[in-house]
Amino acid sequence: MDENLAYQNDIANLTRTKSILNYLITIIFSCKNVEIRDFENVEKKLLKIISDGKDNVHLISDFDMTITKYWYNGKRSPSSHDILTRSSKVSENYRKRCEDLKEKFYPIEINPELTTEQKYPYMVEWWENADQAILDEKIHKDTIADMCRETPVVYRAGIKDVLHTCKNKNIPFLVFSAGVQNVIQETLAQSNLLFDNMNVVSNKMAFNEETGICDRFVGPLFHVFNKDNFGLEGTDYEKRLQNRNNVIICGDSLGDIKMADGVKHETCLSIGFLNLNKEKMLDKYMNTFDIVITDDGSFDLVNEILSILA
Repeated sequence: MDENLAYQNDIANLTRTKSILNYLITIIFSCKNVEIRDFENVEKKLLKIISDGKDNVHLISDFDMTITKYWYNGKRSPSSHDILTRSSKVSENYRKRCEDLKEKFYPIEINPELTTEQKYPYMVEWWENADQAILDEKIHKDTIADMCRETPVVYRAGIKDVLHTCKNKNIPFLVFSAGVQNVIQETLAQSNLLFDNMNVVSNKMAFNEETGICDRFVGPLFHVFNKDNFGLEGTDYEKRLQNRNNVIICGDSLGDIKMADGVKHETCLSIGFLNLNKEKMLDKYMNTFDIVITDDGSFDLVNEILSILA
């Protein structure tokens, strides 16, 4: 009798899971800016994530141009580095140094004709010089909050829903960025979007205890193509990920796919946001990510997936 009841429960759960999966597939097909190359593979991953439920999944997302929008009023929206650069509290010399670096290296980062291996040394050079510019500017820790208020970021549609859903379901959410940790944390906090289930890993400014001036960066240097090690070994956040064998990663750079390498997992559903060069880059993104969202599209599909997890 017990075996029969267990069998009936298994059938009921399977029926429910397939019903939910069919609902998600309907949602996917209704989205105009969603591209999928291997639909069967995506279907299998979704089935696993749905079957295992909310207690067996966690999220990892890039920040700049992923959690935030790429375009706003016809211009590129500010990154975490831009928040420092655009501040009234920094010198014109610092601003020019950063603009010169961006003018030199950003075209290399987004060049569809270059491989990741070819771009890699240029990204290291860019980030090392950007960090040095911050150190030379002698930024005080008490100015970070004002800088973030001066240049607020523009959040991608749907991301606030995703963050609240993860909070309510106690799903760990890791922000992994090549930007500036202090700025990202302050920005999220000012937006009331920094919750207990979250952690931010990024380039971290450290401040002199006596002067309050930023005099070093602590931890590894993260740029767009080396996001494969979070440095969370032995932390409380790492403990939260134990037994969570499924991960959803979200990013706008091809290098963001490496975020999956930083954690052990059975299933990784990767979602790439293709913000520009769609004609030239769509094929590469579809070969890299399970799901590609184009044209500065929303996080709505991600929230649909999370919302149905029991």
